Amino acid sequence: MIEIRGIGVSGKKATGIAYRIERKQTPYHRSNQSDMVQEKQRFLAILRKAKEEIDELYKKAVEIDPASAEIFTSHELLLDDMELIKYVEGLLDQGYDLISAFIRTREDLKTHFLNMQSEIFRSKVDDIDDVFDRLVKIESGEKEDNEFPNQPFILVCEDILPSLIYRIPQEYLKGIITRFGSNCSHGVILARTKNIPVIIRTKNRIDSIKNNDQLIMNGESGAIFIIDK
Repeated sequence: MIEIRGIGVSGKKATGIAYRIERKQTPYHRSNQSDMVQEKQRFLAILRKAKEEIDELYKKAVEIDPASAEIFTSHELLLDDMELIKYVEGLLDQGYDLISAFIRTREDLKTHFLNMQSEIFRSKVDDIDDVFDRLVKIESGEKEDNEFPNQPFILVCEDILPSLIYRIPQEYLKGIITRFGSNCSHGVILARTKNIPVIIRTKNRIDSIKNNDQLIMNGESGAIFIIDK
């Protein structure tokens, strides 16, 4: 049995097999596309599609907890931000393709928020990732490729994106363990509303956990036991 520790921020004890999600890292680049008008029209169409998807998430969330559902309203407001729209369009003018413009904007926004002193503002990084991952997936046509286990499992990931909570079969999700994260993040708040145990900031210790390891976690103490070794 191996014990590792993080910071317990939600729930009590949980057991299940480990299921890891790794985030894809996509670099950005300039492509010197020629039809700028068409590219900007596609950008606005993607914004509309993203807002439709977020509205569906809001409807699901409001049935469980109307207060926490407002998290998705903030995602829509981000997509309506004229400064953000101008920033993306400015990158298109510089020769970035649309996906690269999304990724560059996301990374620049995250750097801005992470440099702030307030933990509340730094915790917004997960929302930025959530919104821009959605934009990238719509533009690329990428489908959800995670086949979650059909037995009790504990999600092991970099951080908790709010929409992720609503993409996972709730009857099998027993807990969440993250490498990074904040107890103020919207992902953690949503997990609390569903009474899902959460342990954050395990950092590199999370690499000890492999897919299908049998885990016991304590969302109060932050202790994680790997018993399938």
